[in-house]
Amino acid sequence: MSGGTRNCRWFASVFAVLLAMFACAAGAGTSGLQGPDFASAGPVLQLGPALSPYHAANGSESDGSAWYMLTAVNESVRPVTRILLADQPYDAALRILPRRGRAAIRQVATSDADVIVENAHAYGRYAFRVTMPPATTAELALRLSDAATYPQVSAWLEPALAAHNRQVAVLFAAVAGLIACALAIMTGLAVMTGHSAPRWAALVLLGVLLVRLAAAGVFDAIGMGGVGGPYGITAMLAGLTLVAGLRLTDTIAPMERLPDWAPLRTLTIGLVAISAAALVGVPGAMLLTDMAVVIGTGLIAAHLVREGLAGAQAARVAAPSATVFALVATAAAISALGGFHSNPAAPGIVGGFAATGAVLLALAVAAGEGIAILPARRSTAAPLSNRGAAGSLRDETAEAVAASYQGVFEVDLGEQTVKLSPEAATLLGFCNGAESFSGAQWLARLHPEDREIYRDALERFRAEKGQAFRVEFRAQAENGAYCWLELRASAMGDGDAVDRYLGLIADVTTRKEADAHATRDRDALTGLRNRLGLVEELDRLGGDFGSAILALLDIDRFKSIHASLGDEGGDNVLIGVAGRLVEVGRNRAQVFRTGGDGFAVLFVHADTNAPAIGERIAVALGEPHRWNDRNAFAPASIGLALGRDAKDPFDLIRNAELGLRKAKSDGGGCARLYSPDLEKHAPADRVALDAALREALAQGEMDLAYQPIMRLADGRVAGFEALLRWNRPGRGQVAPGEFIAHAEETGFIVELGQFALSRAAIDLARWQSAFAMEPALFVGVNVSRRQLKNRELERHVSRLIDKRGLRPGTLKLELTESAAIPSAGFRDTLRRLRNCGASLAIDDFGTGTSTLSELKNVPFDTVKIDKSFLARGQTAEAESDSGVILRSIVQLAHELGRSVVLEGIENERDAAWLKEIGCDYGQGFYFAGALPRQEVPDFIAKHATDPTPRMPEAVSGVSGMEGQA
Repeated sequence: MSGGTRNCRWFASVFAVLLAMFACAAGAGTSGLQGPDFASAGPVLQLGPALSPYHAANGSESDGSAWYMLTAVNESVRPVTRILLADQPYDAALRILPRRGRAAIRQVATSDADVIVENAHAYGRYAFRVTMPPATTAELALRLSDAATYPQVSAWLEPALAAHNRQVAVLFAAVAGLIACALAIMTGLAVMTGHSAPRWAALVLLGVLLVRLAAAGVFDAIGMGGVGGPYGITAMLAGLTLVAGLRLTDTIAPMERLPDWAPLRTLTIGLVAISAAALVGVPGAMLLTDMAVVIGTGLIAAHLVREGLAGAQAARVAAPSATVFALVATAAAISALGGFHSNPAAPGIVGGFAATGAVLLALAVAAGEGIAILPARRSTAAPLSNRGAAGSLRDETAEAVAASYQGVFEVDLGEQTVKLSPEAATLLGFCNGAESFSGAQWLARLHPEDREIYRDALERFRAEKGQAFRVEFRAQAENGAYCWLELRASAMGDGDAVDRYLGLIADVTTRKEADAHATRDRDALTGLRNRLGLVEELDRLGGDFGSAILALLDIDRFKSIHASLGDEGGDNVLIGVAGRLVEVGRNRAQVFRTGGDGFAVLFVHADTNAPAIGERIAVALGEPHRWNDRNAFAPASIGLALGRDAKDPFDLIRNAELGLRKAKSDGGGCARLYSPDLEKHAPADRVALDAALREALAQGEMDLAYQPIMRLADGRVAGFEALLRWNRPGRGQVAPGEFIAHAEETGFIVELGQFALSRAAIDLARWQSAFAMEPALFVGVNVSRRQLKNRELERHVSRLIDKRGLRPGTLKLELTESAAIPSAGFRDTLRRLRNCGASLAIDDFGTGTSTLSELKNVPFDTVKIDKSFLARGQTAEAESDSGVILRSIVQLAHELGRSVVLEGIENERDAAWLKEIGCDYGQGFYFAGALPRQEVPDFIAKHATDPTPRMPEAVSGVSGMEGQA
């Protein structure tokens, strides 16, 4: 088919859709029905119930896709943007006839030319961004492929979708990383031991990892879906994983003892055949494979539990991991049937359990009671009776020692040497067999803090022959790192004298690190978890965060109590306070010690209100503490905060601290609940902000966003205003008002300004090179009064323009009236900057103290008029007094050779009126908000020419974009 024929058919189909949309719109108008409101506060809208199928007169699409209609509204006073994504049908993985692909939106069209539809490939291959102007109702047409009879489509707010995708990516990476680590352990164990159990376990873990990758769409994204589609390859991998699981189970707990047991070989061949059929798309094979996986994992778990209860130690250790995998398979099946569709966390939970099962399996096989060295049931080795008893015992003992990751350690007191067996030498990174050290050399390898511990242990048991002892110490491995070793040895010798120590040495680094982690968030005095534990607990709340109540408290006048009772008495009071708080929160709350005399109590799903909780705590702490026949009173100030009033754990803690400050200011011994009016009492940590700003600039957290400035005469993009943005990890984007004024006051605005100018010059040079426009694109950068005082500014600007090859006058420095017009000296500085090749703009003209006559005295090229003039200005029919003033400013600026930009344009009427009075440029949300710099090239490409769509007359009312590969 020729390109012209394809285009004609496409335009014809879209025209048919347009007619249908107009008909639907008329029907909607008469019936009073209204579609989903894109401006609603919800982060995601489910559009499925609002979709209605449309059957084009020219038949179905050639690729099998179908059209659906949707009426969307924007009832707000601002433009709203949402990302459209197709959700997967509930039964996609459990169909008799497999789907050839995942559900996808192929095309979006609209009946309103003001509604902007564009591809959003950053969120997926078939994601579309729809931007609706204020107070708009429009018909949308969606072409969907591989969707169900009643398709599911989600409309996301872009920030919410970006956050959701980041969370999913982090969780997927964590799950895949855990499974991959377990796989690496099993692979290494299989290579080192050569036994069948770790080999089959490695294959099981490889299968689990591949199933997770297939379910996430990794394989179909690179064209490996196969004839059976993306769900067929997932079913095939799951079936093969079950085969490996059966072989592993038969190795650990032989299945031949089961009644009515079919030969394992026959069952394996059958499962492999069904799995292969699922891959090639045989009808019903995918469903049979999934059923076999669910039933098979359950039977494996039941068999291992049964054998474990019967006394098989290997089966008992492996049963937990098998049970977890059975639960994962069952949960995946329920999810495929739509059981968890309302819970977006369900896939992540299933993946987390899969990772848990993988880790449990690796631990069971690697360290679980000899699973890794299970003998083969059909061994071809000679019977034990045909071997020498002593040699056999030595060989089996050596194998057992090697498989347990231990080695033989010997200290010869006569020769003053330390000898390590090959296995022990391997623990320290030596690969050439047994190693021998002199006593001094070995002591030099021990950590300085542990040398005395090691020497004391040897000396203590030197006079006790036959006595066994245990000692732990750190030794330096061959690569220079220290590892923790555990020595279990006995004192040995001829007669009564001890001349050597002989025992086993093992690497216990993992256990020591785990122990250190377990105690690092505990307070040594009270045994309570500390502030770090509080933050970790708040992070773990997840969906329960909104129901949390946090109480922070400080003991009033504790310094006086400590001075009177001493260290021991003060500690006794702190322990008593901790005990009373535990009693108050028994079975309902967790208690933490957050500092010297500070504590926290965290309630989740509390059955009472926050003030009542605070009152109970205050009453409990109001009772005296007894110490040395004395009464010590230790009342506390208590600050309370609700999870629903906070964005994150740190915000909740901060709110509780504000409540605590209020309680202290009210005299102490009471509780106060956080409310927004306490924000005015929040202390400004200027030192912390200054340090954070400097670190942000050094760590690359600062960036620029760009708001377009449009040429009103033809609607083309003329340039951009650069706006500084601070993307702070863990807190998101910090509002400029929170740091610009502080930076100006401290002088750090000079460094920030240099960064903004450098970044803007780099971006502008790239855009000017990519888009040969006349006049050339410009970028305006705000410059403060402090920057004008900096002697390096002129040199910096000149160097940037020359180095980046910027067109003269396209790097525009924007200054406020108060910064630019105070003195003749500043005006001389502006003239020198202009001579460097920059152009100058006076920003927010009309809001300061300048007059129209002063325009001629300042070397500006551009006048930027504040949006307040437009708000006070013209009406649709006649101009008000302010409108006359605005027209006069434009005319005067033109007579002085200055161009005019008006800020804050928010509707088409204002843009048309400004064009009529001769205003050169417009800036505002009507055209676009501030864009991330990565999106600017796309905006330029779309607005560098006449913005009127050049489409055939038959479809001039449709704005749509075809999904691109």
